[in-house]
Amino acid sequence: MAITFSQNVFERICTSATNSTAEVYDMIAPHLDDTLQSINRVLLGDMAEKLDTVPGLEAAVVKLVCLRTYQEQIPQLDLVLTPTGFGVVSNQNLAPASADRVKNLLQQVTNSAEDAYDRCLELLVGTDWADTAQARINIPNLIYTARQLKMYVEFPSADVHRSKLVECRSRMYQAEEKLRQHVSAEFFDHILEQTRHNAYTKEETAMADYMCKFIGFCIAKDWPTAKAMLDRIENYAEAKAETFTAYKDSEAYKVKHFETYKNEKDDSTYFWG
Repeated sequence: MAITFSQNVFERICTSATNSTAEVYDMIAPHLDDTLQSINRVLLGDMAEKLDTVPGLEAAVVKLVCLRTYQEQIPQLDLVLTPTGFGVVSNQNLAPASADRVKNLLQQVTNSAEDAYDRCLELLVGTDWADTAQARINIPNLIYTARQLKMYVEFPSADVHRSKLVECRSRMYQAEEKLRQHVSAEFFDHILEQTRHNAYTKEETAMADYMCKFIGFCIAKDWPTAKAMLDRIENYAEAKAETFTAYKDSEAYKVKHFETYKNEKDDSTYFWG
């Protein structure tokens, strides 16, 4: 579906760009469609044509496009501070805004753009989007938004956004590889797929929470607590094996429960091992 942008929409989202004239918007507007096409390719995929099927998604995408475009164009603009926000230097009598002000503005807009991206993900899980390549690219881990990251990892500052999630991704992969080794790749992949589909059962909800806690402890390098949580995950998987069929059908489960042959006194052949 087609998305229409306007100065009013842009300035409602990017409040620091509010101005009595359209000078900031006029410089940003030519880039909005390029940003939208990029987001369609990387995030939305086929859902770009079905935004109206998910309540709130179109508004979230519009917000993301405006913020992302503003973020990318700020370094190219000669900004001046005005009573209502930032404007563009239009004559030699206006001094550009200080480098610190522009730097702070860029950081604020970047944070807002990252939060808008996460909001789109939250709206997309559980829809047809969950079966797309974009879903696998954007949700490669159980923890996939900054909001979740803050739930499972304590940071010195509460000001945590998607860039911090990306920064922690290598540790998440390492922690998830450990989970694959202990409760099988098949079972972990099933839980991850259920995450994309927002389709946990009651038992899977508890397991996903345990797994995310383990990942959080690994990110924080709290190894003793991580080990204790890993033990809990294994014990819970064993206790609920009849429910967790992906685990029970896995090679890892079969290896754990492999029983050597017990020789009987009436056997014609005796097996060693």
